[in-house]
Amino acid sequence: MVRDKAIPMNLADHVMHEDSLPPAKEITIRSELGDIVAGLGLAGIAAWFMVEAIRLPDYSGTAIGAADFPKGLAFLLLLGALGLVGGAVLRLATGHAGESSTIRRPLHVLIGALLLIAFPLMMSYAGYYIAMGIFLTAFLYLADINRPLLVGGCVAGFLLFTKIIFEMILQTPLP
Repeated sequence: MVRDKAIPMNLADHVMHEDSLPPAKEITIRSELGDIVAGLGLAGIAAWFMVEAIRLPDYSGTAIGAADFPKGLAFLLLLGALGLVGGAVLRLATGHAGESSTIRRPLHVLIGALLLIAFPLMMSYAGYYIAMGIFLTAFLYLADINRPLLVGGCVAGFLLFTKIIFEMILQTPLP
């Protein structure tokens, strides 16, 4: 009996499924450019978190208040974003280029990013359940999961899960 060499799971999945994937557009970019774009985007999100946290009413005096957790998240996210951008700039300055990154189906990636940005707005206008139903359905479609019963089951199951956990067990109303 001959045994094949062990292949890491992610490589094995890639090799096994590579031939079965339909042809799709791909974009290849330098990892430094991707890190700079992602880092700047994360820095923008960190700034947004900080602005929104500052707007929260704080009745705690010198104790830890409602705004301190999102402020801490914003600060840590900003540190991570600056580290990402700084590492990319350092690699560019020293000539130690990283590997290129390939984005398969870039339009799907862009639509997914736009959905992530739109979700809080959808939730504030339509409420949690409607917004999450639309959001999950769209994401499943982007992931090529388009069988109606499967999509409906996944969405209904997730919404039921959040209803049971947050509203019934934790007594946290979802808007």
